[in-house]
Amino acid sequence: MNNSPVIIYVPAGAGIYVPPTGGVQIIGSGRAAPGDEPLLTARLILDPEDDAPPGPVPEPRWDAKADRRGAQVSAVAPARRNQEEALPDLTVPPEIQDLAERAAKAWDMKVGSWTVAATKPEKGWGAIWRIETNRGPRALKLLHRPFERNLFSIGAQDYLVRRKARVAPLVPTRDGKLYTVVDGRMFIVAEWIQGLRQAPKDTVDGAALLCSGLAEFHRRSLGYRPPSGAAPSSRLHRWPRVYRKLRTKLDWFEHLARAYREMPASPLLLEVLPRFKAQADEAIRMLEASAYRKLAARGEEAWGLAHQDYGWSNGQVGPDGKVWIIDLDGVAFDLAFRDLRKLITGTMDDRGDWDLTWMKAMIRAYHEVHPIEPEAMQVMLIDMYLPNEFYKLVKDVLYDPNLLDATMVQALQRLLITDEHKQQALRELGLRRRG
Repeated sequence: MNNSPVIIYVPAGAGIYVPPTGGVQIIGSGRAAPGDEPLLTARLILDPEDDAPPGPVPEPRWDAKADRRGAQVSAVAPARRNQEEALPDLTVPPEIQDLAERAAKAWDMKVGSWTVAATKPEKGWGAIWRIETNRGPRALKLLHRPFERNLFSIGAQDYLVRRKARVAPLVPTRDGKLYTVVDGRMFIVAEWIQGLRQAPKDTVDGAALLCSGLAEFHRRSLGYRPPSGAAPSSRLHRWPRVYRKLRTKLDWFEHLARAYREMPASPLLLEVLPRFKAQADEAIRMLEASAYRKLAARGEEAWGLAHQDYGWSNGQVGPDGKVWIIDLDGVAFDLAFRDLRKLITGTMDDRGDWDLTWMKAMIRAYHEVHPIEPEAMQVMLIDMYLPNEFYKLVKDVLYDPNLLDATMVQALQRLLITDEHKQQALRELGLRRRG
């Protein structure tokens, strides 16, 4: 009998299921370059028990490497990014830099210098460079999504520019295309918008400014039709499935907490889970009884594009005080006000206080530019009611049960307090709950 552990190399961005018996070792994602050591995010080591009968989940030993370049690796779900990633590793492998320099030749410009501005190594290597050219500063971007999906976002960005939205104009190549492909990788070049800064996070005026900029973006996106060959990206009809998926994962948390009862946070997690399961169940019922399907039936062009990742970093204030929207790779058709919901709940969660004054100001700033009808407002409030904050806090225990520690106990205790504030704020905003 061979008791050596099985070693699995996981491609970037992959999530894999690790069976509860047998010896398995997750090492991480491939290599940055031939001959390099594997780029590790985390390693799960299960003691080999080739003949062990089915039984409780064996206790793993975790070696969290926290290498920012590593792929997302998970026993049952993708890993979270280490919080230290607030400052990205602004380097790219030599072969990626070589691809970028070859791609730049497709444009009528001479590049004087290169500065890596952002990287996405965990997503199959995406990157942004600020390049100084004889035609001024520009951004060269390596896109990490599939070709047809990239065509969708490129077409969207071009459409928004033509609609006078505040997004960076794309620069055509020498042959008039908005992109080039080198060795199967897709690149675009856009004008570099200078003088951008983050909106002030400590004042409600900064939050309101972000919301008005978002509303303008949504308004300008109405009527978008993807170019020929693009893979349409739409989340318009997916809300019920997303709700049910979140509810299923709450059951996963219970199974995990029971399997790791000795961890400090497990008892409290088991105690609070019924509360948040009930919220998820009620959100599912409210969504089904709401005008959601009627609103979605209007179609994609009627609702336009949602950014999907809008926030304080992707909404930047220009020298003229107006908001510019950046990083459009993930745009998709959706009930666009979901961007507003995410911005509000994310801001309130970060503040640790569901401040009704802030919430009303953010909604009002959006509504003044791109009105939200009453039925749509109810759907947005239902989306706020879904226990997104609880899910975001706890989801990574599926990746690393050691996160069920004393710190998680404190975080859950804080969340219980802020959730009470959240429920009160939603009532005052007019959420109509159903028994």
